[in-house]
Amino acid sequence: MQFIRYEVCDTEEGVAAELRRLEAEEFLTARQAKLVDQKKILHFFATPLGKRLMSGENVLREFKFSLLEPGEKYHDALAGEEIMLQGVVDCCLLEPDGITILDFKTDRVGAAGTRPLAQRYEAQVRAYGEALQRIFKKPVIALYLYFFDGEILESI
Repeated sequence: MQFIRYEVCDTEEGVAAELRRLEAEEFLTARQAKLVDQKKILHFFATPLGKRLMSGENVLREFKFSLLEPGEKYHDALAGEEIMLQGVVDCCLLEPDGITILDFKTDRVGAAGTRPLAQRYEAQVRAYGEALQRIFKKPVIALYLYFFDGEILESI
């Protein structure tokens, strides 16, 4: 999802062509390209969020950040210390009214569904939201997890 051209992924042919391009440009090996489930990518771009990303002008991918945070935010014993928070946001959409953050997940979704997995990643995605809010000085309007083996799950 890092290097795929979103705007061409609205058809099976478009997704297939993108995988061939990624292989030709050596972003993927032939084996990796063959293992990609094209239908799952097509399904994502058919969702309302996927369509927003396809037409979004201010989409950032693999956005790296580093911020100093007060230590007491994470543990009382760290009061007076500063903690370096670093991360890489898979995808975010910068819109006039705020920031939408999307984190892609490839975990296998079991019989319990996406909720237990979402709980595992919630703190991470919320930290991304806090960081981007500070960096871009805009409110976060939505945090999403997208499980390719399941569904879109809005965290907040």
